[in-house]
Amino acid sequence: MPRSLTHIAALLLLAGAAWALSDDEVTVDYRDGTYYGSLRLRTPASPAVVMAVLTDFERMPEFMPGLTSSRIVARHHNQYQVAQQGKISFGPFSMPFESLRQIELVDGRRILSKSLSGSARRMQSVMQVRPLEGGSEIDYRIEIEPANWLPSSLGSNFLQHELAEQFNALSREMLRRH
Repeated sequence: MPRSLTHIAALLLLAGAAWALSDDEVTVDYRDGTYYGSLRLRTPASPAVVMAVLTDFERMPEFMPGLTSSRIVARHHNQYQVAQQGKISFGPFSMPFESLRQIELVDGRRILSKSLSGSARRMQSVMQVRPLEGGSEIDYRIEIEPANWLPSSLGSNFLQHELAEQFNALSREMLRRH
């Protein structure tokens, strides 16, 4: 590979690493049977590219780890019903999941989601995409009440890891499309 191409490839790898999210950058609290997670992620991708990736429901299994199926089962204007299946893993633990979610796009920059059925007793999230000079910032908040009991310390670490892994996969796809 010519020297200039090697240099560009190295810069792209470093840029991708700079946009990676560690488990510690995901905040998770547990109160009264519910996990509350939040994170912020910056990307050089434009808000349009960010929203295109976040709403590419049919192609998500191609770039999201553990997601085996994702399909839109209903759509009305800016509201979708999305059915997803997969398996999440953390260390020696793994569990299958399925969900049917109502997803609403608001003003082209906010995504509201709530579970209609699936592996969680209750789940809802809000994602806000803000333009930044040279890219975008994603602010994500989620509340999950698991259907089955899980020790809070294990559940918190599991959710931190899973959210970091998911958003790193989304970030890689955003960078690829950018």
